Amino acid sequence: MRTERNRTERWTLRLGGVSYEIQVAYKQMRSIRLRVLPGGELRLSAPIGIEPERLRDFIEQRAGWIAANTERMKAQRLEPQGRPAPLTEKERRDALRCLMPLVEKWYPAVEPYGVVMPHVTVRAMTTRYGTCSVGRARITLNAMLVQAPAECAEYVVLHELTHFLYPNHGRQFYAFIESHMPDWRERERRLRAGERRAQAGQQT
Repeated sequence: MRTERNRTERWTLRLGGVSYEIQVAYKQMRSIRLRVLPGGELRLSAPIGIEPERLRDFIEQRAGWIAANTERMKAQRLEPQGRPAPLTEKERRDALRCLMPLVEKWYPAVEPYGVVMPHVTVRAMTTRYGTCSVGRARITLNAMLVQAPAECAEYVVLHELTHFLYPNHGRQFYAFIESHMPDWRERERRLRAGERRAQAGQQT
């Protein structure tokens, strides 16, 4: 019996009147993953043997996300010593438009405990994925999350929301996260692995 192997293709798809070049990599995996790399390049990872129609539907359903993130990544720039430049107002709005739906999705996990809907801001940060100010009812998210897989960005959002209940990283903090997101460790691992790959790419 022949076993299919990993392979890579390049597609050109037109979404919303704009043509996109997409690198499609077929791998031994179970789910479909879409990323926007610095510079705006699109990369799709998909299970071997999946029908092309399913992949096209997956991409077309994310046309708005693709448009917002490719524009942001094309405009991404770094200051000397790798420090991120401050976001422009448009970049901030675009990033917030991508990330705010994730906050709205996970806020119901903490709402029953009396947590008010926090004010959400987005910044370019170098050392943190997000911060939480309990007293000011504010969450600040790292703009780089717009290029991370959605499930990884969701972990950061739930992490920061959970701080409204547990200010430290004790046993109760992670027990609460696990009760709502049992695979949080894998999401965190993928997030950090993606960060390392991005840093390596900037150094080459």
